[in-house]
Amino acid sequence: MKVLHLTHTNPNTDNRILKQLSALSKNSKYSIYCFGINISEGSSETKVNVKAEVTTIELFFKSNYIYRPIRHMLMLVELCTRFTLLSLKIRPDVIHCHDTLVLPVGVFLSKIFNSKLVYDAHELESNKNGQTKVLSYATYFLEKIFWNSIDHLISVSESIIDWYENEFGKKDNTLILNSPLLINSDNRTDNYFRMLYDIRQDELVFVYLGIFGRGRGLDYIIEAFSNSLIKSHVVFIGYGEYSERLKKIALSKKNIHVHDAIPHESVVDRVKNADYGLCLIENVSLSDYYCLPNKLFEYAFAGLPVLASKFPEITSVVTKYNLGYTCDLDVDSIINAIINIENDKTEKNNLELTEIGWQAQENRLVKTYNNLT
Repeated sequence: MKVLHLTHTNPNTDNRILKQLSALSKNSKYSIYCFGINISEGSSETKVNVKAEVTTIELFFKSNYIYRPIRHMLMLVELCTRFTLLSLKIRPDVIHCHDTLVLPVGVFLSKIFNSKLVYDAHELESNKNGQTKVLSYATYFLEKIFWNSIDHLISVSESIIDWYENEFGKKDNTLILNSPLLINSDNRTDNYFRMLYDIRQDELVFVYLGIFGRGRGLDYIIEAFSNSLIKSHVVFIGYGEYSERLKKIALSKKNIHVHDAIPHESVVDRVKNADYGLCLIENVSLSDYYCLPNKLFEYAFAGLPVLASKFPEITSVVTKYNLGYTCDLDVDSIINAIINIENDKTEKNNLELTEIGWQAQENRLVKTYNNLT
């Protein structure tokens, strides 16, 4: 069976895609291919072991000087053309589309080769942070007109799957969480953050993982940790448009620090050296409101309790697995939550996390493919 994964990102830096390619490539019945774009957004290349043929292309129409909706249309035409030419040598049995931009070419190729079509929505694609209204409507339109051509839906939370089915109709589906590889390792082995930033043992270390951008709760976190009542430190780990601003703030605040992005496969072991993880997402879109972000699971498997947004999916997981605390996303609520954490000497005992680890997601993915083919 020849399986072709399509993405508008760089698969060499997309941990979710690489883990799926790796999971499927372990099965000798599948030959795995992936087409993506050679683009750098600041994330580190991951070292997930993948036995797949990964091809990335350089796009002609990627300039930010082109009006965004027009740029996306030109990219779509270019992707369709070039991915079609590349796929003629493969003639895939299954086409796996990661997000909406590659869905039209996926549908087109599935008709040519009579392939099964998997749509993997990494978010609620038509209602997500940073998306213009024009692009949101275009995304919704594409998903709606191609819905009947999709054989199987994959997404990252039950609420997002429910939204798709309520909006477009029932579909065979699989929940694949954004979990890291489940690593059974000992407790933290060093005081990396304390040594790097000269943090005392009696001061808690909070970490933020992810993109430095809008809708990520950064302004709330900065204001909270700038409050004189807070004794803890926060370390921002990642990259993005707010990087320089964060670094300037860190120069004037002794308890705010900025760390370069860490490769995905190293995140869990590195953040074990902190005390708490921050997962404070803003309610700027339905996709954010229904999300179960990577960082939540990375904190969990690092053994860190979390302080997270009080959203339905996040609250459900935090409560079920005793992962920490949730709060409303305003400065006063965050400050009060941090103070309560600073005064709480109770040890957090996580429940068994195997069912939300990557091995469980991998098993579901392989089962889905076995049923599909």
